[in-house]
Amino acid sequence: KKKKEDKKKSGGTPAATGASKSSSTATAIAPGAVVVLLRGFAFLVVFIAGHTLATAGEVSDDKTPISIWGRMIFFFLAQGTAMEFFQLLMMQVARFALREGRPFGAEYTPEERATNDPTIPWPNKDFLPEDLQQFISKKGQPFYLNHVPGRRRFKDACMRFGSAMGTVLTVWCICRWMDHRTLADIGLTLDSKFWFEAFVGLLVGATVVGFIFATQVAAGWIKIINFFEVFDSSENFGLCILWDVIFHINVAIMEELPVRGWMLYNLTEAIRNSFGFSFFVAFSMAMLCQSSFFVLLHLPSPGGSDFASMLNIFIGGTVAGINVLVMQGRLGLVMGWHFAWNITMGNVFGLSTSGIPISATFISVAPHPEKKDRHGGVFGPEGGFVAPFAYLLTVVLVVLLFRLPTFSSATPGSYYASMVTAPTTLASGATALSSAAAAAAAASGSAEL
Repeated sequence: KKKKEDKKKSGGTPAATGASKSSSTATAIAPGAVVVLLRGFAFLVVFIAGHTLATAGEVSDDKTPISIWGRMIFFFLAQGTAMEFFQLLMMQVARFALREGRPFGAEYTPEERATNDPTIPWPNKDFLPEDLQQFISKKGQPFYLNHVPGRRRFKDACMRFGSAMGTVLTVWCICRWMDHRTLADIGLTLDSKFWFEAFVGLLVGATVVGFIFATQVAAGWIKIINFFEVFDSSENFGLCILWDVIFHINVAIMEELPVRGWMLYNLTEAIRNSFGFSFFVAFSMAMLCQSSFFVLLHLPSPGGSDFASMLNIFIGGTVAGINVLVMQGRLGLVMGWHFAWNITMGNVFGLSTSGIPISATFISVAPHPEKKDRHGGVFGPEGGFVAPFAYLLTVVLVVLLFRLPTFSSATPGSYYASMVTAPTTLASGATALSSAAAAAAAASGSAEL
């Protein structure tokens, strides 16, 4: 009887039932596909417009950029549309890999946007010290940390990979079309020296975060409660850590390449050429600009709009700029330092990193609920008391390891060297550097550059 009634509702025939199912599936897929197509269309329009303008006279005959403003506008539009498009595509890949069966192109769910999963039972009261057990019944997140399952971090890692793809494509296009440079000219050399400096950056970043952790534990602002903790006990610890490693590698790329690479270099050049300031004055002004932009990037993060968080992120952006200055424009050290800072803070010591959620950590801690101003609350140590000292320690370690640069224009690999003494507009950092190096080599009778 039930089957007959169902048959009646669906149109009376199996064919009608099949048509109904097909129609509902098409209805479910269509909106998502439209979203993907629209974002892809916006991405193409912006990039085609940028290429058309670059080849139709927006750049002068001597290949010198004539307007930093036009390039900055294209930079923001191109990066925004490219990141959105590739993020959405990689989210589809993640959903397919997890076999969720969601329609293609569907927008992000509330669970995918949330920074914390309240269904995860954390912390375990048995692991908490007696002085912290009284806070476990408080509403919300009394211990401030954001935890999500590993499958959610897998999605985050995929989306960050998409963001990094969009970022690299944007910077490559603007360098090639408008700046007439290569990615190596703005510091992404990817040679043996780059990888060595990245490794040193890893060590410096891990050391500095170790200093933060040791200080907070010694001061009693956080308490160690567990080791090798996975917040969803059904998941694998190693895989959860792997997703965060992939996530933070892509964060380092998508923040350092455009901000400390393209933006810092081009703003320094534009300020020097426009106002006639010395290299160090121009670089300092550009560094303040990119640090302010770095603060804006972190405002949407949980706790990112607090004054202490904004101040510390500004200082952190300035220190990252100093690292680039010391390395004479190369990005290896600052990328390694950025990655180590994030992964060590979040997944080794279990602290909050700009409010980013974690799914597993080597050391699990509980921040004291009444000492938010000291340990930084939901934003983590970057919103706390120790961060400025950690940034200062970073500068000291980098200078001790590499010394301050002399900015000799004949130094191979020094991408800012040509701006120190250049009296006129810089056509190309790499071209000027090569010419200076060749001249120095010819004067000394050496055949090597």
